[in-house]
This record gives sequence, C-alpha cells and structure tokens, in this order.
Amino acid sequence: MESIMTATALLQQRLGALWLLGTDSARFWPYLQEFQAEFEVKSPNDVLLIDAEPVRFLAAFLAACQHPCRLWLADPRWGQREWQQVYEQCPELVADQSYIVGDSQIINTIARTSETASPYPAETLTTTETQILIPTGGSSGNIRFAVHTWQTLMASVQGFRQHFQSDVVNAYCVLPLFHVSGLMQAMRCWVSGGQLVVQSFPMLLKEGPIETSLPSGFLSLVPTQLQRLLKHDRDFTSWLRQFTAVLLGGAPTWPTLLQEARACQLPLAPTYGMTETASQVATLLPQQFLAGRAGSGCALPHAQITIVDQAGQSLAAGKSGRIAIQATSLAKGYWQKPFNSPFLTGDLGYWDDLGILHVMGREKGLIMTGGEKVLPEEVESAILKTGLVKDVAVVGVPDEDWGEIVVAVVVPEIWGWSSDRLAQTLKSHLSPYKLPKHWFTQSSLPRTAQGKVNRADIRDWIVATLTRIAEATESVPPSTVAADE
Repeated sequence: MESIMTATALLQQRLGALWLLGTDSARFWPYLQEFQAEFEVKSPNDVLLIDAEPVRFLAAFLAACQHPCRLWLADPRWGQREWQQVYEQCPELVADQSYIVGDSQIINTIARTSETASPYPAETLTTTETQILIPTGGSSGNIRFAVHTWQTLMASVQGFRQHFQSDVVNAYCVLPLFHVSGLMQAMRCWVSGGQLVVQSFPMLLKEGPIETSLPSGFLSLVPTQLQRLLKHDRDFTSWLRQFTAVLLGGAPTWPTLLQEARACQLPLAPTYGMTETASQVATLLPQQFLAGRAGSGCALPHAQITIVDQAGQSLAAGKSGRIAIQATSLAKGYWQKPFNSPFLTGDLGYWDDLGILHVMGREKGLIMTGGEKVLPEEVESAILKTGLVKDVAVVGVPDEDWGEIVVAVVVPEIWGWSSDRLAQTLKSHLSPYKLPKHWFTQSSLPRTAQGKVNRADIRDWIVATLTRIAEATESVPPSTVAADE
C-alpha cells in the first residue's frame, strides 16, 4: 500500500474523475470549486457541515480538508435538545467566524436563546491541519465529537484495503455521510480511485437499487436495515449477493438474522468498530461467515485489540473483559478531552482460540440484580431466538428489593403472543435471575440512525409507565403491558 497522501495531493490526482454514481454527480466538481474559493477568501476557523444533500456534503468536506480549520459534522435531523448539547460543549460553532454549510437558522437560534452557558470558552485555532470532528452518541443519546485528522481517517482506509486485499474499493452507501459508517465508505472510494453510489435507505426500499455500472464492491448496513431488506416484498437477495462483502455493524445482530443471511448465502462481514476508531477495527471475512464462523473476526492491520481486566492487565483467549484498542486510526480524543492509550471502550468481549473477537455487550449496560450481573444483549439474543418477537430491548430499572430488575420491551412477531409463553420458553435457556420481571409490548422500538436501541429513552419510559400504573392501581404492576399509548 502507498504512503498516506495529503488531501490536496489526492485531490489533484482525482481531478475531474467521475467517482459519484446514481446522484447529481456532475455537480460535485463545481460545488468543490465553490467551496474552495469560499474557504480561501474567508479562512474560517470553524466549518459546520450540516448539509443533507450528499454531493454538496462531500464537496464541502473535501474542500475543508485542504484548509486548516475545525470541521464539524452534524446531523441535519437534530432537534433543539441535540443542538443545546452541542452548543454547551462547543461555543466555537456559533462564533461569528464560523462557516455553516446548510441551514444555519437552528443553531443560531439556540445560541441566541440558550439559558445555559457553555462551561468551555471558545478555543482559538492553533492547528495547521484540519481537525475533523465526527459526532457520536452511542445508545445514551448524549452527543460528543471525536476529534479525527486526515491521517487517522487514511489509516482506517489503508487497514480496510489490506484486510480485504482490495486496491480499489467501490461502495454502495445507504448510511448517512455525517456518521462515520457512511463517511468512511466515501473515503475508501475517494482514496483508492473507486466509485461510490449514494442512495438513502428509504429510497432503496421504495424504488429498489439504482441501476449503475458500479463494479462489485462493498455495502454497509446496520442489522435492522438487513432485516428490512430480507423481509421486504421486493426480493433484494440477488442484489445483496453481488457484493464482495456486506459489512454489518453499528449494533448487535441477533442469531436468527445471521442464520437467515447464511441460508441465503449472503457475503456478510460482521464488524466491530466505532466513531472513535474511524469505523471498523475487526471484521469477519465473508468466507468465514459462510463457513459458519461467529464473532467479529480478527483485528485489522492498523489496530491492536486486547481484552483486559479491571486492573488493565491483558487476559488470555477465552477470558472475558473490557476491550482496549490501540490503532493508528484512533481519534485524538473527544472535544476538550484527549484519549489515553490504550483506549478503553466500555465494551465487553473475548478472543476465541481461532483469534476471532466476540463482543458481548456494553459494560455500562450491565444490570445488577440481587448481586448478579446480567448482560442485556444475552437476554435479548435468547428472546429473539424463540421466534416469538421481531424486536426486543432489555434494560435494568431501579427496584427497592433487587437494586435493579430486568425488564423487556418486545415487538411481537405472531398473534397469540404472551409473556407467560415466552417466559416458559426461556426457562431452559436463561438462569432465573436473567428472566425479565416485567414485559412491555410496542409496535416498534426507538433506534438511532445507526440502528442502535436508545436504551436511555426506553428506560425512562418504562420507569414512568411503571410509576403511573402503580399509582393508579396501588398495587404491583402487571407483568405485561401493551405499551403503544
């Protein structure tokens, strides 16, 4: 693999190339020249990229990467709550010298009306390179920005190409570009001389895939997207099979979905990564998946992953602990908070004897009930295996007797579903203390754009619902509640 080229040198190499397909790609180069001229004249310290239009987004992104600045990526769908969080952390974004690509009305309104002053002063720009600040919220909903550079993003690209032995990367992107999972697809194509198709996932479901001359390449999905494609009236199976790999990440994948994908002979590549590492640092190859292997694969060449105990000591294969990462793609830190090395993720996992990483779940999500530890992901997996529900979220809520109790919210798969039937089925698969004490049903679960269950919102809703029921009945709440209220 070649050494990392600068953003400017790479731009000169790709000048005029038709690299975007299936969209208004002819506008890319005029947009790029427009942004280059603007940045040259205005020299903004901060560029806020909030444009939902993919061609303008990519043009502005690549233009800003040639100009020393802080480049902030933002979700165009953020509401007042999210912008309030951003403003409190990052007063730079509403300073007069900011250059906003997209609708500036929302953030300027927040700046004028905010009653909460930021605890941080606006920071003077001191860097001679572009700082690329990518938002992450995980399952908590609390927005933070991971501070990347061109070098960290390019290290991720190189590691990906080495892992898949792909000199040229082509991709079909249905994920948002402001998120690392969408952005890195574009970067792999841009750097390697490949081509990129951009289509929103709702349009893919509505109209089907865009007809292009895109050579065999890569598709990235979150589990809920894969499930919707496989359950759709339109047959997407042949289309999915054509890819070199269908990267699957962003949220835990339930076993029945993996089994269905394997039965359809889909070239899945389950991955493990995060915004902080500029996407994946471990990936199972499609041939391993189709051969029946489980897990998230081995570490990519640019990353070192270790499993450590509470004291930070490395653990042997088969021993579970916290996942720690050292990688050339690792961000410098969160805004105003540098990272230590190695980076402790807060995820729990273990290596098997074949050198494959298995991710068990979030340490922060552990439920402590009567002195016993319960991983929500384990309970969710067991529930999904029954085939009685389409979706599920398991959380812990406070309880005077147990400290916390296990509570499940499910989306039923079939008529005649009952919590008693499900609990009876689970008894042979889970220890008694892992069985949910209360069951709720909903028609759908709140998820982020990346498919992660918003556990914080679910937990708050459950607590409020249990409190309301207890106050109304002055008794112990029933075990099952139909929850679409």
